[in-house]
Amino acid sequence: MAESNILDKVGKFNLSTLDIISYRQQKDESAPKVLDIKGITDLMTITEDIFNHTLSGVLTVYDTQDIRSMLPLTGLERLSLKFNTPGLPGYDFTEENGTPFQIYKVDKITKIPDKDTHQYYQIYFCSPEMFNSQLNTVSRAYAGPIENAVNDILKNKLQSKKPFYFENTSTNAKYVIPSLKPFKAINFLASQTKSGKYNNAGYLFYETSKGFHFRSIESLLAMGGAVARPTRWNYQTQINMIQDSNKSEVKDIQRRMQAVIKYDFDKQVDTLSNIIEGLYANRLIVHDAFNKTIKTHDFNYKDEFSKSFHVDTIGDVNDGAKHNIPNAKLNDTNKGLYDYPNAKKMVLTETSKVHNDYEFVPVNETLPKITSQIASLKNLNLTMLVYGNTQINAGDVINFSVPLMRTPGTKEPMQNPYTSGRYLIMAIKHTMSLEAQSHEMTLRCMKDSVRTPYPTEEDALIVGKDNTRDINIYNEDISEL
Repeated sequence: MAESNILDKVGKFNLSTLDIISYRQQKDESAPKVLDIKGITDLMTITEDIFNHTLSGVLTVYDTQDIRSMLPLTGLERLSLKFNTPGLPGYDFTEENGTPFQIYKVDKITKIPDKDTHQYYQIYFCSPEMFNSQLNTVSRAYAGPIENAVNDILKNKLQSKKPFYFENTSTNAKYVIPSLKPFKAINFLASQTKSGKYNNAGYLFYETSKGFHFRSIESLLAMGGAVARPTRWNYQTQINMIQDSNKSEVKDIQRRMQAVIKYDFDKQVDTLSNIIEGLYANRLIVHDAFNKTIKTHDFNYKDEFSKSFHVDTIGDVNDGAKHNIPNAKLNDTNKGLYDYPNAKKMVLTETSKVHNDYEFVPVNETLPKITSQIASLKNLNLTMLVYGNTQINAGDVINFSVPLMRTPGTKEPMQNPYTSGRYLIMAIKHTMSLEAQSHEMTLRCMKDSVRTPYPTEEDALIVGKDNTRDINIYNEDISEL
């Protein structure tokens, strides 16, 4: 495929390198055997996800030479890959300028009927750090800022040579890692971490095309602890998609790339699940074995909401009314859902004075917030199929305009006031069809707030009538005789 820097068609992409690097060396040379497989690759996917530690992907190949046996493919090979949207940054995981992927599985081998030498199969690959995490363990103590410990694990245990983006923490503690796999060790440290700038708890560790990231969710939504992060891209559903560049009515390419091919919403409302998972309220009971105390800490979603940045925070103004639940009473109880901390109760033991110069982060400053925040990520999830754009990464903020499902011509605004607005990209799956020369992306996004606050209601809703009765079944049986 000839590489181009001109983006003149949506879905266009450059795939300049797609080579399998064998574990075998070439005869009479010290260099490994390298096989260019662009010609036999039918489909390629690459996925980045803020909840997965590394990149991963799958190649679907149409093989007429049985290279999986002749090369052979054993799971010890590397995959050198470089692709991008023309004129934009992309993925460089080549031997020359990056770190090649690790091939770890060959699966779904299917012979083509009536063709004895033709077969389809899939080649799975991931970042080499995933392999290294399974081959090594971490057994040591780390003291001081947690980002330093994560950096040490990344460089020395995962043997990564990629950039490391981190958010400064306020944690100054000492933790002893008891022979854990590197990723499990990082997960533990991330759960103990507090942000240096945000009223947040718990960090993410993930990889994008740019490198590895160790940061809080709130840092994805804001910059410098003071202002909301700008959107990376705008998407909308109603765009005239004309592909023939010879016609004068063709829209500019950037506008066409903002079109959404299709979209779905998952779990816009699931109040019962949110109650169970402790989104609106939760209670933490902490036993301090050193001081011999038991303390109770209640989390209230409504009170905490305005203290943090959210997806629909605009500028430096966080509207405390933009939460995902109306400010209303629950039926006739005269209480909101955030007034029931016993909805989710957690009991933990912690011990102070373990290390003379360092103190653990109090669990009441992390766990209640993490519990609510993780639950909020499962609400109002948006999945979009859009045209390929390697400028966008998991963790970016985008804007999506959702039309109201109403008859055209109405005088009311045509955008949904609650589901339109800003979204955080949780995962991106790139899909490249080499035969069709097309690149599409599946974006999985979330919204932890609404663009327009829900209507409030001060008075509790009272419906129905009281049908309470106590009935003795024996008397009931006699009355039926």
